[in-house]
Amino acid sequence: MSRKGPVLIAGMICAGIWGLRAMKRQPTPTDAADASSTPGKHNPFRSAVVELTFRSKSLHDGEEYLSSTGRRIEYIDATGGRRREDYERSVTAMRQLNSSEGLTLIFDGTKLYAVTSKDGKRAGRVTDLREGYDYTVWEDALIPFVELKAPEPRITEEQFLGKQCKVYTFAKGTEIQKWWVWNGVTLRTESHLETTSTVMDTWEEAVRVEEDADIDPGLFVAPADVMFEPAKPTVAEQLNHHKSAPWVRMGPDIPSFF
Repeated sequence: MSRKGPVLIAGMICAGIWGLRAMKRQPTPTDAADASSTPGKHNPFRSAVVELTFRSKSLHDGEEYLSSTGRRIEYIDATGGRRREDYERSVTAMRQLNSSEGLTLIFDGTKLYAVTSKDGKRAGRVTDLREGYDYTVWEDALIPFVELKAPEPRITEEQFLGKQCKVYTFAKGTEIQKWWVWNGVTLRTESHLETTSTVMDTWEEAVRVEEDADIDPGLFVAPADVMFEPAKPTVAEQLNHHKSAPWVRMGPDIPSFF
């Protein structure tokens, strides 16, 4: 994978987050607040809290040039159609440059708020999803392998943390990616990508899953001490009519957010 690879993937993730996914059905604000279910789908749980840890390591010509560790906590209110995700990670570049970064995503049923934190500075962006949003809040959007022209996955089943998961395995040559998905929620991922000069490994796994947990409603309210700028989708993003959740999953580590 060349150095352009992570940049390409990063751009796709940002498009997934900030793109306005206009649908033929344009729900009212009340509809959006209740968008925890789509026709034919039922909530697998009332709510869930999932805590995961992740790490990544990248080698170039056999030398480590980037690594990171961190954690992610998901708060999923399936009944109310709300979701929050908190990320934090530490990054080491060339074994000596360190930084700590954070991201919070809050979907309150109508708007998606994103708060980034780096070097003591916080910034916010907001996207109004009252129109063009029709997606279940508990489901992670898997990698758009069709766009990446990846082969069809091999699907098996396996238990992880006592939860029955579907395991999606995508393999092509020396590259492999695996996803453990429980009721649409990703509990574990592994990825190995390489070329003749670059090797990138990432891992993420849940360490805690609370089903039907009582979640503080205040977690789904945008912080008052952050100034939010409106997100400005590109023309291409405005014309993208595919269903997709704002919390696109491209891999265990999500560098494009920072």
